[in-house]
Amino acid sequence: MARIVRPSWAIRCVQSSCRELFEVAILEDGKQQEVVCPKCGEHYLYPPLPEDNEGDE
Repeated sequence: MARIVRPSWAIRCVQSSCRELFEVAILEDGKQQEVVCPKCGEHYLYPPLPEDNEGDE
């Protein structure tokens, strides 16, 4: 039986040719980490902070 070592979430790569679902660690509030898709190598800052999305609107 598997044992959970740390809390984690899963995110999906947004590249249309990839769409890989991969696991990331849950971070403390206000902290971000750079994650890399294990399949295609696309970089993401995770989790997105509210001020990161202000330019999208």
